[in-house]
Amino acid sequence: MTAELVGQVSIGQVVPTTASLVATAATDIGAKLAGALETQVAVTLTPPSLTGSITAATNLLASLEAQLAMQIALGLPEVSVDFTVMLSVIAELQASLSALLALQVTLGTAGVYVLTHSGAAGTHGSEVQAIVDGIAPAGNVVQSVTYLATAPEVFVAMGAVLLTG
Repeated sequence: MTAELVGQVSIGQVVPTTASLVATAATDIGAKLAGALETQVAVTLTPPSLTGSITAATNLLASLEAQLAMQIALGLPEVSVDFTVMLSVIAELQASLSALLALQVTLGTAGVYVLTHSGAAGTHGSEVQAIVDGIAPAGNVVQSVTYLATAPEVFVAMGAVLLTG
């Protein structure tokens, strides 16, 4: 028999650049999400006691008056934080990261079988079918793509790219 089951690989192994790009994007989004969460924690306010609130309000009023006078004198812009926007950004980053992590799982799941056949054209179908019969039980639906090389040097070159060499 000239047909052979070379092995079982994942989609990520078949297309390693895709797996690499997804991993890079997941790392990037994870870092952005961590930064957004750190920013949210840094600007989150906790309510003080009633006495603390009165003291803080008095101090804040004095501080705001001083800041306003300084900003007017220097022409500086005001700084504000919109928690709604921040929560929206965090939610978007979390959704993107979840989608990428799910894609990573899919790319890492084995389920692609690599078969080779080298022999007379008339033996291709029956020999490959014998291997498929050993992989997929009768009645299963299988999908496949066949790359056919008619020159040995092309077959060797394809093997380096398609994990068959």
